[in-house]
Amino acid sequence: MFLASSLMRKLMIFSTALMASAPALATQLALVDRDVGHAMLFQHRGNCFAVLPSHVAANDRFSLELPLQRVVGSGTAFLRDTANDIAIAYVEGGVTAYCHDQWDSFDRDLRSLLETRTRGEIVRLSPEGIQDRADAQIFAVTPEMVIVRTTDNLADGQIYQGNSGSVLEVDGRVVGIAQAAISGREARFFRMDEILRRVGPQLGGGLSARHPDDLPPPDGADGEQGFRVTGWTGAAGGTGAASLEPGLLSQAFVSPWSNEPVQIEITLDPASPVPLAAINLLSDPGAAPDQSPPKTVLFEVDAGAPGRPFWRSLGQRDMPPNGVFAYQTGGIFARRVRITIQSMWFADRNALRIDGLTVE
Repeated sequence: MFLASSLMRKLMIFSTALMASAPALATQLALVDRDVGHAMLFQHRGNCFAVLPSHVAANDRFSLELPLQRVVGSGTAFLRDTANDIAIAYVEGGVTAYCHDQWDSFDRDLRSLLETRTRGEIVRLSPEGIQDRADAQIFAVTPEMVIVRTTDNLADGQIYQGNSGSVLEVDGRVVGIAQAAISGREARFFRMDEILRRVGPQLGGGLSARHPDDLPPPDGADGEQGFRVTGWTGAAGGTGAASLEPGLLSQAFVSPWSNEPVQIEITLDPASPVPLAAINLLSDPGAAPDQSPPKTVLFEVDAGAPGRPFWRSLGQRDMPPNGVFAYQTGGIFARRVRITIQSMWFADRNALRIDGLTVE
């Protein structure tokens, strides 16, 4: 009995030590519209948000992607400080599972840190979604900006197009968000404490009336289920994947095709699974000479609760070349649906086209 209780105490002490020494979760970045830039994800009062340069969020609605995890989502910019090139976006879709940092955890005063440190790291994502870190030397600090020079040969130490929105960390603390590359080895970061000072009152004092969580999902037509597009891969022409939402089919969803799967995620109900009988896709094969209907399509559904996804595959089917596809589920319940276009009918065309998406 004594040996058992002694062993239990040792195990508890060992477990406590492990927990105390466990590293904090890494800053999570997502790619914006595949290659336009980066957004840093964070939590606040139970919701997922992203902070990014306003010029990266050129459209109010944009895609967010974690290619390594094969997860997509979407952001809707609802707070902007255009003069200082900062935006806050509400985040939906699968990427919300990776919103780790709390808004209140960011430093509200970085002066002492920046007065005593001369080195940091630029944190960014490769096109494949792999996080890399480039050593950086801090050589200028203002009340709003930190300017750095890269010092190592990681990815040639170059600050490439698409790095806007990447993060500068010093001693593991987020110091700034990249806004511009002054040269191939120099970049300007807007200070995180200044971002908190400028947009904190809006986040802390209640959400803007334009916050998309306040807006109900569009209703479907008679016999159809309403839904909201909450994620997609890559950038899209027209009005983007949001144009697929019921009542918003003013333009087609057109996505550049590079022999990589294109994914669309829709949410039928944000709280609980609902009946799902059919998924219907439409594509006009003659609409444009450089655009093709999908061919092989994989369907997956999530029947789990929010925060506890339970995805399962419904299998893959080929859309007929005439662009009219009705997939019968056999009667299931789902909260979200993931549609992955794995190939197109006309391989010599450079864009994928979807004219309609409905669910029943």
